[in-house]
Amino acid sequence: MGNESKMGIPEREDKDSIEFIRHSKSSYASYGKTLGSENPLEEFDKKEQVTPDLMESGIKLAKQEAEKFFLSLDPQKDSLFFASSNEARAIETAGIYREIAHAKGFEVITPKNSRSNLSDEITNGEVRVIDQLSINSENLLIDNLFTPPMKRAGINWNAVTPELKEKYEQASKIIEANDKGSFGANFAEHGDKIKKIFPELVTAEELYKGKFGNLKKLAKFGLEKIKESKNEKNIKILAFGHENYLMYAIQNLFKEEGINNCETLHIETDGEEIKGKFRGKEATL
Repeated sequence: MGNESKMGIPEREDKDSIEFIRHSKSSYASYGKTLGSENPLEEFDKKEQVTPDLMESGIKLAKQEAEKFFLSLDPQKDSLFFASSNEARAIETAGIYREIAHAKGFEVITPKNSRSNLSDEITNGEVRVIDQLSINSENLLIDNLFTPPMKRAGINWNAVTPELKEKYEQASKIIEANDKGSFGANFAEHGDKIKKIFPELVTAEELYKGKFGNLKKLAKFGLEKIKESKNEKNIKILAFGHENYLMYAIQNLFKEEGINNCETLHIETDGEEIKGKFRGKEATL
């Protein structure tokens, strides 16, 4: 988010940009509900989510980080457009930032269609849900593996075949032998090994080249369209999403271990390349 001033407040940047923000601390209640159900292999259903999904500590964190974030912007010079993953924890985080933005007098550009009933309910339709920001997990059971063992959701093993349970336990031992302490770190570290057991797994590198590749195209398109608009203010797109598809870039391009809840990746383009800024480091995405 730019350079730090002598006061410790980020210096504002007079240009259009996308600010990718990871969602705040969550209970992942929807995942737990599915994994403990009679059909733990069911795909994630964006229309049937448990809300609210942010924990109280997550709500507090989002409010604190939003206050810090908006110190680097100016309501007289910056307009905001909110986008989010289709998952409740991301929409709820976006909603908190949106409320604080309104309180500080920022113009919030409303999308013609939020494309999400959940966004309509939580944010009055002011947050546009975008598929490229979403995870849309097809196998929550495999995803559950990468969560640190003490935080994993309970699985209804009576509804799972013995063969699948054996594969899960085999994969689990790999992660438990070298638990990195977070989903993202475990996903990046152990994904290739787990893929040998579960070939259907999409690794961190594959996600980066696929889903994040689409997100980069969307970022470039959005920023180019902004430049064509007649809006006299800088437009900041605040995009709320997940660490999964960022882990490869975070580790290999920025040489960092992960992205924290409510931490920001700054993205801008000159029309040719897409540049990212993260923890004071710059890289071409």
